[in-house]
Amino acid sequence: MNRLVDVGKATFAKSISRRDFVRAAIAAGGLASTYASGMMGLLRISRAPSREVRATLNEISKDLITSNIDFFIRNHFATPKINSDAWSLEIGGMVSKPLRLSYSDLLLTSSVRRAFTLECAGNRSGGGGVGTAVWSGLPLAELLKQAGLRPGATTVVFHGADSGDGEAVPPGTHFARAIALDKAMDPSSLLAYEMNGEPLPADHGFPLRAVIPGWYGMDSVKWLTRVEISDQPFKGYFQQEEYVSVKANGERRPITRMLVNSKFLRPFEGEEIQGKTYRVEGEAWAGEGSIGKVELRLQPSGPWQQATLSAAAVTMVWTPWSYEWQIVRPGQYTLEVRATDSDGHTQPDVRDPDRKDAYELNTPHRISVSVRS
Repeated sequence: MNRLVDVGKATFAKSISRRDFVRAAIAAGGLASTYASGMMGLLRISRAPSREVRATLNEISKDLITSNIDFFIRNHFATPKINSDAWSLEIGGMVSKPLRLSYSDLLLTSSVRRAFTLECAGNRSGGGGVGTAVWSGLPLAELLKQAGLRPGATTVVFHGADSGDGEAVPPGTHFARAIALDKAMDPSSLLAYEMNGEPLPADHGFPLRAVIPGWYGMDSVKWLTRVEISDQPFKGYFQQEEYVSVKANGERRPITRMLVNSKFLRPFEGEEIQGKTYRVEGEAWAGEGSIGKVELRLQPSGPWQQATLSAAAVTMVWTPWSYEWQIVRPGQYTLEVRATDSDGHTQPDVRDPDRKDAYELNTPHRISVSVRS
């Protein structure tokens, strides 16, 4: 059973009343995208987690949370402008009681608040396409139960408001992804309207997005307009043509669960270090699992040495780690970090040579630094 990090009644520095929340959310609905319309493959990466926001959380480690402004953005199309007064969410398909919810309906419903780590499926080793936020919203399973699932349902499809074309994308394609019903019914799967105690920023899916923890970020569909229940595999463009593992022999499988991964936060690539000791720090995560151990080595031919986990490892949230480096001599060093999850899966030294796609990149993060006496 998954163990969830529940933030409960955590207080934020910018805490707001429900009435002010609604006002702020309506204002957010008028935000336009800062990116060019129709541009494909937009990615704004995360910087290091914001210590200002970290310090405002009471229920989880202050070192876990990435601020909204620093959280990575990965959108295929321009950010849609959505008026919360006109918006609604439909839940239909293989259900006995189709639902239509307004934005005010969502805000008046009892919600949960939980911390989860999301990662872009194409995030490179050590890349910024990963972050952890506190998400507030409704358990997806509760809404599906209210709608009354019909026998034979197997698939839940999330339809987003964003659309466009370009490259091989058919004109007018909306972003949509599907997940298996059992994942949708997991208590961790949310429909979120709040991020780190504030209404979802426009670029992060205002007014509502899916948050499917433990799976790569493409399944946490933004700007939701419809949740469709089906008994058939979904054949949308972003289900069959993108986010697919492709082998040299033509074998294909959908990308779902995040693989175990880790990265350095300090030092950074090319940093010059002085002194006899240095505290190396970073984060490690393991999809639906938890981190078992993190190891570091100081040269490619050197032994792996165990790092210290700075917080208790939990499922679906990254774990801070550190290593007290006792520097023997000055010179050039290539540092590597790898993590192993609680099931024994370790980051591979090299990428599978048969892979012909650009997803699930989880080889050890490697950086070069120089040490001066």
